[in-house]
Amino acid sequence: MPHPANPPRRAATPLPWPPALEAMAERRRLAPGTALFRAGDPARHVFGLAQGQVALRRVGVAGEDIVIHLAQAGECFAEASLHGGHYHCTAEAVGTADVAAVPAEALRARLRDDPDFALQWSALLAAQLRRTRARVERLCLRSAADRVLHLLQTEGHGRDGAYTPRSTLRALAAELGLTPEALYRTLAALQRAGRLRRDGPVLRLR
Repeated sequence: MPHPANPPRRAATPLPWPPALEAMAERRRLAPGTALFRAGDPARHVFGLAQGQVALRRVGVAGEDIVIHLAQAGECFAEASLHGGHYHCTAEAVGTADVAAVPAEALRARLRDDPDFALQWSALLAAQLRRTRARVERLCLRSAADRVLHLLQTEGHGRDGAYTPRSTLRALAAELGLTPEALYRTLAALQRAGRLRRDGPVLRLR
């Protein structure tokens, strides 16, 4: 019987990674609630998320559970493992998740020996940092409508800010810091006001 952390494989979802980085990765499929690593474990891999969500958690001073980051499809995480001996948080799959594990030692060696690859890696991290900063800015907005419009303005493509959610609308609501019901109401209100239109799953500014 397969281990619950490694159900039968399906076709791998491409990651927006340099081909050399993808070639170094081992794909893993995580069942809901599976811990990819725990705080204090030896830091041996950097991870990319091909599908699903992974919550990075820490325990607060009062013993409370704190989600310090919710990794989304297309992102890498645990990059600090390149420069530290142990993971400083616990990574847990939210729903089913497909991840790519890159050995930290092999990645360090490639960064030392291949300047072009090092530039690609730095560009990947820079793009992710930009998205993270935009997300923090977005969560500081009080209005649900402002958060949705900000998402299309910063993450959308083209003149109409076309944005395709990476997963379900429920997952998008969590990313925006909203309940699913609040997101559904907000999208409907923006459509009625003529500020947004929906083409299937694609959200567009009007």
